[in-house]
Amino acid sequence: MSRWLDRREALMIAAMVFGLAYFYLIPWPLLALPGLIWFGLLAWRRLDIALALLPLTFPFWYVPKRLFDNKVFPLSEIVLAICVLLAIAHLALVWSRRPLPPRIWFSAIRSGIGWLVRQLGILVVSGTVLFVIGVSLGVQVALRRPEALRAWRWEIAEPLVYFVLLLCYGRSKRAITLLVWSFLGGALIVAVLAIVQVLWLHVTFRPIADGNRLVHYAAAAAATPRATAIIYGSANSLGAWLARALPLALALATVAATRRLVRIAAWLLALVYLPALLWSDSRGAWVAAIVASLVVVALLWRAARAPLVGLVAAIFIIAIWQREALANALLLGHGGSGEVRTLLWLASWHIIRDHLFLGIGPDQFLYYYSPRYTSQPYWIPRLNGHVTPAIYQPDLAQPHNLLLDLWQSGGLLAIIGFVLLLAGVAGHFWRIWEGRLAWQDRSYGPLALGVVASILAGLIHGMVDSAYFAPDLAMAFWWATALLILIHLQVGSAHTKVPPVNSC
Repeated sequence: MSRWLDRREALMIAAMVFGLAYFYLIPWPLLALPGLIWFGLLAWRRLDIALALLPLTFPFWYVPKRLFDNKVFPLSEIVLAICVLLAIAHLALVWSRRPLPPRIWFSAIRSGIGWLVRQLGILVVSGTVLFVIGVSLGVQVALRRPEALRAWRWEIAEPLVYFVLLLCYGRSKRAITLLVWSFLGGALIVAVLAIVQVLWLHVTFRPIADGNRLVHYAAAAAATPRATAIIYGSANSLGAWLARALPLALALATVAATRRLVRIAAWLLALVYLPALLWSDSRGAWVAAIVASLVVVALLWRAARAPLVGLVAAIFIIAIWQREALANALLLGHGGSGEVRTLLWLASWHIIRDHLFLGIGPDQFLYYYSPRYTSQPYWIPRLNGHVTPAIYQPDLAQPHNLLLDLWQSGGLLAIIGFVLLLAGVAGHFWRIWEGRLAWQDRSYGPLALGVVASILAGLIHGMVDSAYFAPDLAMAFWWATALLILIHLQVGSAHTKVPPVNSC
């Protein structure tokens, strides 16, 4: 890729990152506040850079920042709120300089909605609308309305707000590139934390529900404890993040059209991700990362296509031949977590059978599943007269499967909407992939492939774990969707010779 940053922009990025790091790491709220003010002042001048840096904050969702009176908020939420306020202030400033009658504003809003539909495509728009309506109806039928509303805010409203802001302010090549490297940089941070945790510090944060405090990092009966990167309460969360980042790094590393320094940096990132991903011991993440990475390498590295096809064929034959041993390897171990998952899926299907159309609402699984919250739980401690491993885990909060989670959270509308949304994303990728300009110096085609492979890794991992209904993963999904659409818009603007803009 050609040079995309000048010295002033590099200094602006460094200053913003410093402000956020200072605010987040200083434990005393009043002393930390100047870092946030500093970031806000810089974001006022370059809101596009501030929005592009937001992926750096995604992994820190589960270690929130205390602001005042023991009120805590995730760093991503704080930064997004600042960006929203600044975007509103920008619009208000424009309106104050050029006041227009309401009729003109309504016409502009109508034109903006029409532009949005044309750029996103009918599948993305209709899928998003159905998905949001489905989950919103799920909130209305939820047993615990406050918890459902909180999940709706974190996993629906805020990611969609970020998605819209990116479409408005991220339509330049520099913003697209910074979005990619911010995401990879966030993954680098968690990978380094995982390596430091395993080799040196041996501490981790407990989940928010358990007090969000640092405890000694150990795992009984494990020669090498499962890495959580200190900031996660679960090793699977670390695996989910790195499985999404690895194929994107490989896409940048295997494209000859990119600059040599970029390729070297991408290879180094992939090499740092690998041990952290291995130490997470998340088999679902391993499978997701391997499949998505093979897709990237097979499509971008022509010399490897024939050997990879043979390898995939051999794996397929062996998998059929040794299907029972493979099933045992995938479902057993980790204290019977694989067996617990199969029981979870059975319980989830029973919930869906009883709440077929609207589901039960977001973040409601625990209150239907656990005997601690209902007298008629869907928990399966015994099956066919025998005690099951689920008896030791009565408080699981999600079904560990994307399709079941979608159906429970938003019913049939959420399932249909999400499928349409994915079809629309695939359509954007295909139009980028087949475009000639996508294979010039800017390498938009390979970059789009890396983004789609990241989404694919999330979907594959989502067959055995959480893939969307977690705040950081929801933000990552809409980041990837927006990034793919922005790449498509960039390729389209190059076709029509219209320079991209940085705001709506």
